[in-house]
Amino acid sequence: MQKLSIRPSSIILASIFLSTFGGIWYGLLFRDVQISAHRYTAEEYANDNPIWYIGGVLISLLIAWGISLIIRLKGEPGIRAGISASLKAVIGFGLPLVSYPLVFSPLHDLQLYAVGLSQIIIGWTVAGAIVGGMIKK
Repeated sequence: MQKLSIRPSSIILASIFLSTFGGIWYGLLFRDVQISAHRYTAEEYANDNPIWYIGGVLISLLIAWGISLIIRLKGEPGIRAGISASLKAVIGFGLPLVSYPLVFSPLHDLQLYAVGLSQIIIGWTVAGAIVGGMIKK
């Protein structure tokens, strides 16, 4: 196991990716799924208050930082190590957290669950590859 030095720029880059990817995923690709599953009107969903976007960026920073911690604990640099760490994060944290609304919502919306879980798997995997690929040995 090597002592790894995580580049702060990799965490920032991964969080920018996560925020952008999430915006495309939920704002363009699966907008209608979100609107119908939560029973929003189009006007309610289009709430453009920038404070919510700042919150999303902060969440993305925490996700990227958490993935970097898993990579660092494993002690292996590289894209493959980043992907491995991300998949561990998905299984340990992403899957359980995205499952709460499926289990406890009165709607039990499987389509929304699939959209959310897919976004986490893809987004976190790419974020881990970014962080892992930029590690200083």
